[in-house]
Amino acid sequence: MALEYCILASGSAGNCLWIRGGGVQILVDCGLSARRIADRLAAVGQDLRDVQAVICTHGHGDHVAGAAALARRYGIEIHATAGTLRHIRGEPPPERLHTVDVRGRFRIGGLEIRLAPTPHDAVGSCAVVVADGDTSLGVCTDLGRPTEAIRKHLEGVDGLVLEMNHDLRMLLEGPYPEVLKRRIHGDLGHLSNEQSAELLARVLHPGLQHLSLAHLSEQNNLPEIARETAERVLDDAALAPGLAVAEQHRPGQPVRLETKRRGQLALF
Repeated sequence: MALEYCILASGSAGNCLWIRGGGVQILVDCGLSARRIADRLAAVGQDLRDVQAVICTHGHGDHVAGAAALARRYGIEIHATAGTLRHIRGEPPPERLHTVDVRGRFRIGGLEIRLAPTPHDAVGSCAVVVADGDTSLGVCTDLGRPTEAIRKHLEGVDGLVLEMNHDLRMLLEGPYPEVLKRRIHGDLGHLSNEQSAELLARVLHPGLQHLSLAHLSEQNNLPEIARETAERVLDDAALAPGLAVAEQHRPGQPVRLETKRRGQLALF
């Protein structure tokens, strides 16, 4: 078998990624309302009632806003670090909450989940790798700088969801207050396009089948700038994985990874 996934929403107004593999369906982050998540899943032919669990990468609202409702209304299990669980509002059923270590490994059905800490202004923030034994998907957003630990964590993944939050010039010349600008491009903020390109160059390998550029700022970035930045890295490496820019207001194209690491990407 192989992983299938779809970015349902990506950006500061809400993040949510659907994954199917290992006999289960999960979400990574749930920063939309339960109703909107259900609608986005329905738009790509899936059903929220089939989802067993959510992994929340950190406690900011654009990543956990729907957690309580998903646990309460749908019985979905919530897996997150202790720091993240403290930021979930709405009184989710305690029996649905599962504390995980920021450097931990655990299983959901036939999926292995591996976490690694990210430098971000949220306690317990982490990057995620989901693996089914045949293929793996790395999810890395909301970090202020690339680190060696993150590079190692993402090594060899077949699919990659990578933050390209802002164009530094657009951010610095834009209308945001100075304190917010400093937060975004600081070491505990978000990756610029160039920082993301640096990390991509370090984790890129011939077996990477698909790359999704995620968490783009609607005010401080443009999809074409992010795509061109990533394409330069891919061209320099003479590699051509599938490439997509995730959107905030509609789900992306679902992706199915191939079990052969150099296989062709399947879209469905």
